[in-house]
Amino acid sequence: MNREEARLILRVCRPGGQDAGDTQFAEALALLKNDTELAAWFADQQKFDALASRKLKSVAVPPGLKAKILAGAVPVRQKIVESPAPAWWQNLFHPPVSWAMAAIIMIFLSLVIFWKQPENAARFADYSAQMVYAAVNDAHHVDIENQDMKQVVAWLVEHHGENKFVLPAALNGSNGLAGCRVLDWHGRKVSMLCYGLSGPGHVDLFVAGAKVFLDAPPEDKPQFINSGGMPTASWSHEGMVYLVVGHSVNADLRKLLQPETTAGAEMRLFPRHFHL
Repeated sequence: MNREEARLILRVCRPGGQDAGDTQFAEALALLKNDTELAAWFADQQKFDALASRKLKSVAVPPGLKAKILAGAVPVRQKIVESPAPAWWQNLFHPPVSWAMAAIIMIFLSLVIFWKQPENAARFADYSAQMVYAAVNDAHHVDIENQDMKQVVAWLVEHHGENKFVLPAALNGSNGLAGCRVLDWHGRKVSMLCYGLSGPGHVDLFVAGAKVFLDAPPEDKPQFINSGGMPTASWSHEGMVYLVVGHSVNADLRKLLQPETTAGAEMRLFPRHFHL
């Protein structure tokens, strides 16, 4: 079973774990243990389902609704009473529905619009946490070992990774370059460049398209935080998002990226484009 097949099954998995013992869900649920992206997606799905369930349960059932349903059809002989023309909003529902049903419909639409985000949208904090995990814990650290930047970029092109990037001055050549890797994030490809530098030590640079994020980092202004216990630096530049992960708690990423440069000296930070 692949990830997409698991998603189709997990979409109908009820929140609360009541389906965990069902053999139809067992294989899909088992994939969550080794697939962090699928696990994050499933957690979001469960949150949405739980919220929708709570909202629907909060709608009061009109008095006598059950009796009216069980009563069946309306008697044939009724006194004909001329009714005023329905308001414009009443024409939205064909056939007319009860206030309770209308409320349920409006709640559901509100949840879809304001809660449910596109599947390819992501929070940068989640992305950062997963890339740090991949950098530190994955035994398969790089897909290819190569110290030549042009050959690395050519390999990224061949494997559909991000390759039109602008590198910081300290990482703009083959100095310290050890290899690269292509990862998946929300259906998009992420490129990773691995460096072994004498000063800050081992660092990994991740490059992804900015459109996938709901909250991409600021343009050309590196943000320095700890993620997963490791120092990171992140910024956006020309439609791409960059994340540097240091493999030592003492890694000085500020010095590596020279944040003290002024706006007029911006090209020291971003001196060259690398793409084919």
